[in-house]
Amino acid sequence: MASERITRILLAKSDLSSEEIASMSDGDAWGWLYTQFPPKSRRYRKANAEICFTGFGITERKGLEQEASEAHLDVVKSVTKQLRYLVVGPNAGPSKLKKAQEREVVILTLTQFRAMLETGELPDSEFPD
Repeated sequence: MASERITRILLAKSDLSSEEIASMSDGDAWGWLYTQFPPKSRRYRKANAEICFTGFGITERKGLEQEASEAHLDVVKSVTKQLRYLVVGPNAGPSKLKKAQEREVVILTLTQFRAMLETGELPDSEFPD
């Protein structure tokens, strides 16, 4: 079921019925919205966007990977040439961070990642404090 926020947006910007919206997950709803209104330059692009999570426990990482998959992001386990986002947790390894910075990957905290999924906006600062 779509969250209250995306439900309000879809009711305002689409001809979808309340029942159609209620049957969507948040990822499906955002996906539909982005196909109708393509992201602007400072928004994240989902098509073929690779994301990696580091510094999280196994259970938390699996949950985050599921969230990313539902938002149509490609989850990978390492810093690749195509990696666009690295989400760092409290135990992030310095070598993975360094490699991501060298490749100009957008590095996000957990809070920034969730805000990106909810709003479609990248944070003002691409590197966490």
